[in-house]
Order: sequence, then structure tokens, then C-alpha cells
Amino acid sequence: MKKILLSTYACIPNMGSEQGNGWNYAIHLSNSGLEVHCLTLVDGKDRIDPILAGGFYPNLTVHYVRVPAWVDKFCWKGLIGMYFHYLYWQWAAYQVGRKLDQQHNFDLIHHATYGSLQLGSFLYKLGKPFIFGPAGGGQRAPKALKRYFGSHWTREWMRDIVGKVLEYTNPAYFRMLKKADLVIVTNNDTYDLVRRLRPTQPIERIWDVGMALDFLPREVTVHPPKATLELLWTGRMLPRKALELTIQALSKVDPKLSVRLTIVGGQGEMVEHIPGYIQTYSVENRVNWVGQVSYDQMKQYYIDSDVLFFTSLRDSCPHQLVEAMSYCMPILTLDLHGQGELVNGSNGIKVPVTNETEVVAALARGVEWMAAHPEERRQMGLAGYEIAKGLIWDHKIRRFVDDLYPALMKPSASRTSAEVSTP
Repeated sequence: MKKILLSTYACIPNMGSEQGNGWNYAIHLSNSGLEVHCLTLVDGKDRIDPILAGGFYPNLTVHYVRVPAWVDKFCWKGLIGMYFHYLYWQWAAYQVGRKLDQQHNFDLIHHATYGSLQLGSFLYKLGKPFIFGPAGGGQRAPKALKRYFGSHWTREWMRDIVGKVLEYTNPAYFRMLKKADLVIVTNNDTYDLVRRLRPTQPIERIWDVGMALDFLPREVTVHPPKATLELLWTGRMLPRKALELTIQALSKVDPKLSVRLTIVGGQGEMVEHIPGYIQTYSVENRVNWVGQVSYDQMKQYYIDSDVLFFTSLRDSCPHQLVEAMSYCMPILTLDLHGQGELVNGSNGIKVPVTNETEVVAALARGVEWMAAHPEERRQMGLAGYEIAKGLIWDHKIRRFVDDLYPALMKPSASRTSAEVSTP
């Protein structure tokens, strides 16, 4: 049985985003005939240990990499503190990984989370076949729409500056990119960034979203035309998610059109601003904010809604889009970063990012088009469903186990393959 060292800084069962990604890589790889040793934070220990004690994943061993208490405190001290904590943890993970490799002699090492290119990984130093990714990091929020960040734009600007500094100062980034056997990116923005430092070495493109099989409906979801067009916005209330842009665009939709926006989510810095947005744009009779809901409750909102409205200004590859597509929902979004690649025209509408006035107007026209074309909406939903089926975790993991891992575990002379194709 081949032995894999998996690095997942974020790894917690039954969670979304990076935490869910880390856990899914760990369990699905271990169910694929591999012996997986997973390095992660101690944060998920209370959830992970009972599952492993139940014998559900006998090929998975989790190693909790601890850092000093004073380092943990830094994690909550803004952007710089979070980056410091992550880099310190990565160095500690390398030390633990080196000792584990002496015991187990791993066949391959894979860094999966965080999927942050600039923060990188030190595990390339172990000298074993090494994969980094899928990762984002090449995305930049458009300055033309910085107003929607409010007072948080300074932090967004700092993120870009720090990211640029790390490109030149963090050896876990620039040395890793040159030493890694394979780097996997999740969007074209990140591909362009990586290619500068890897002009000839392999780069793979794989979307960093995945979906559990039990989330995909057994049958195609039908959204029969109704008197009111039901729009859905879901996610954390973060500045970059630009919920205000969605609400502003809704206010420009033809007032004669019966349309309602349901907002699902209740966590994040911008929560307190939502009532003000609704009042400012006078859409009280068109918005229903339901707050935070459970994972299972979210399914019903996908069933009951007609269109996913997604206006994030920086996203590597949004999970919400894949979940909505699995329920045959067309997408209305911006032609930007990951969403601009997931939405290809057959499964939704993507609006060019120019200036505020034009973007708001185009989004409003997109809503009106969706309302006037129920049959085209249905076809878009079916196209999205076909895309979503290909992003089930079982399918994603097979690509690693059947293709990428075996190619790298061959003698080094055979690991000089040309760049592989896009998804």
C-alpha cells in the first residue's frame, strides 16, 4: 500500500470551505487504497478523533501539529497575524513531517490546504515527489468596485501588498514553486502567476471545489416557472462578497417585475450593514433575509429558488456555484476569477467587470432576462447539473489516485511530462 503524507492546515469534518476540503481529501484518499498520514491543526481534534475511533477510516492517521500558545494568539491579530500563524505552523509541520518520513518512508507528499499560493509549504524540502494545490492566489479585487468593501478596502489592499512581498521573501513560496513536481492551480489568474516562476515545469488546473455525493440530488431538480422569480444569495457576509452590489442591482430591476431575493447567511463583518443596504436601496418588499441555516436546510433553498445571484469580487472557485448547479440552478454572476470560469455561458450569465454604473445595470438586465426566459433558464440549469456531477469528491479523488499520483511516483526521469490540460 502506497503511503501519502497529506498537509491540510484546515481539516474539520462537516464544514464548508477550506476545512471541508481538507477533511474530504483525507477521507477520500484513505478510502482509495492509500495509507494517508494527515498533518493538520489541533482545531478539529474534538470532531476528528471520535470518527477515527469508530473505525470508519482505517487507512487514515491524523497528526495534530501544535504551535506555542503565543503563536496561536497571533492568529486573531488581523491579516499579518493570520499569515504569521500559518507560516509558523507550516514550518512546524515540516519538522513533524520529516520525523514521520523517517518512520514511514512516504511515497508522495501532497499539500492540499490552505489553497494559498503565496503562503506555500516547506514540505518540498523532504525530497519526495511533491504536489502543491489546488491553490488560488492570483485573484485581485477590481479597484473600480472597491466602494463595496467600505472601510475594509484598506485590508484588501494590504492583502495584495503582503502577497506581493511574500512572493519575494517567503521560501515556502518561491522555492517551493521551483522544486515541486507538480503545482495545481484553480483559476487562470493563478496560472498566470505560477507560470512566471515555472516557465516549463508542469502546472495542472483543477477547480478546488468538491461536493459530497449525498448533496447531489438523486434526480434532476425541476424549477417550474412561477409568478415571482426567486433569486438566491448565499455565503458569509464578507466585504469581498459584495452583497451590497447584489441588492443595488436588484433595485434597478424593472419595478413591474415580480422578483424576490432570499439572502441566506448570518456570519461575517458585513452582517450589521444588511438592514441599511435594504433600506438605502428601497427593496424591503423584494428581499427576504433568513440568516444562518443548517447544511440540510440549505438544500431546500436551492430547491425553492430559480437563480443563484453571486457578485463576489474575489473568489478562487466558489462552492456556492457548484452546490446551486447541482440543483439545476442557473447562475447570474460577474465575469471574474473562479466564477468567470465555472460559468461558461451555457449554465448562466456572467457580466463584464467595467465600472459600477455599467455593472449594476448589466446585472439588473440579467435578472430581467432570467425572468423572461424560463425555458432557457431550465436549459442552463441542466447544463450546470452536468458540470456539478463531474465535481463529486469521488470523481475528483480518482484523478489524483489514478493519474497524478502514479505519474509522480515513477522514477524521476519519467516525471518531466508536459503541462496537462485544463478541466
